[in-house]
Amino acid sequence: MKKINIVFLLLFAISSLFSSCSPFDDGRDISGSENNGNGNGSGNVEEKPIFKAKIGGEEFIANTTTAVVTSDYVLIAGTRSSKGDLIQIILPSNKIGTYTWANSKENADRFVLAYAEKVDGYGFISASNEDAAFLEVKNYTDTAIIKITAVDKTKKTISGTFQFTGFRETDNGSTETKVVTDGTFTNVPYTEDIPADDSDQILKAKVNGVDFINDKVDVTAVSASGSNPYYSIVGKKNDDSVSVGLSINKSYGAGTYQVSTNSSNTGGALINVIAGTFKINDYLYTSKSGSITITSKTATKLVGTFDLVVQNFSINDEKTITGSFDIDIEGL
Repeated sequence: MKKINIVFLLLFAISSLFSSCSPFDDGRDISGSENNGNGNGSGNVEEKPIFKAKIGGEEFIANTTTAVVTSDYVLIAGTRSSKGDLIQIILPSNKIGTYTWANSKENADRFVLAYAEKVDGYGFISASNEDAAFLEVKNYTDTAIIKITAVDKTKKTISGTFQFTGFRETDNGSTETKVVTDGTFTNVPYTEDIPADDSDQILKAKVNGVDFINDKVDVTAVSASGSNPYYSIVGKKNDDSVSVGLSINKSYGAGTYQVSTNSSNTGGALINVIAGTFKINDYLYTSKSGSITITSKTATKLVGTFDLVVQNFSINDEKTITGSFDIDIEGL
């Protein structure tokens, strides 16, 4: 099994956005009562955000939270500055309900549960029992259950509970685990998307020969159980009704790579992700055939072209997607 260096999706991109980070344990009372002068101006009491859990039985109380809620995913993270450790949760939907590996298999790239003892360190990452066995992880049992119990769209807060077990490989090749229990996030403020300057992110595409004009391009680095780290490039409309996406293995240099429909490799090896998607309304098309060509790659730029056939099995439809990309990857 290879070490998995957790890439905390979107976290670094949003950590500088003060509106999405809520410090609440730094000695200031932000309960918002009229008596202490911290009210919201209307006389209402603002509920204090809470993000806490037990890690191996030890209490973890975050003093800073970050949350993003979009139509495609939910990101919630809590950081404890006294130790520099972090819990991160990414879910494939913003709907109230219960999320497990069993009901999230089709969206595994957007179902991430992790604990890291430091933000840029090797993290303990959750996986299904099936994936853990595939990766030859010993003495691991999946305990992941995440519940979104409330999303207040007026106050823009999210609440829920969580638990999971994460694993990582040690320097001597053995596996160690962390069991996270009694997790709660209550009234955590969120933003609805990540403001981004897309001037350095270019994705041009045609769908069945018709120009697809995106309103924004999101670029992230993804690390998930069962796969090597990869770049996710998604051009989409502001209302998220239509999108074109590419997934490109981070280790790939200049060259042409055939897309793969396989979700796993034999022998327990991590898969190299190279794929394309097209989404329109609620229909998701995934790679059937074609290739992605990287024409140039530097420490800061990824440039290339793509020519793909994508398919949706539920409606028995195929589409051809062609285009080019010029992406800023510095810091990812």
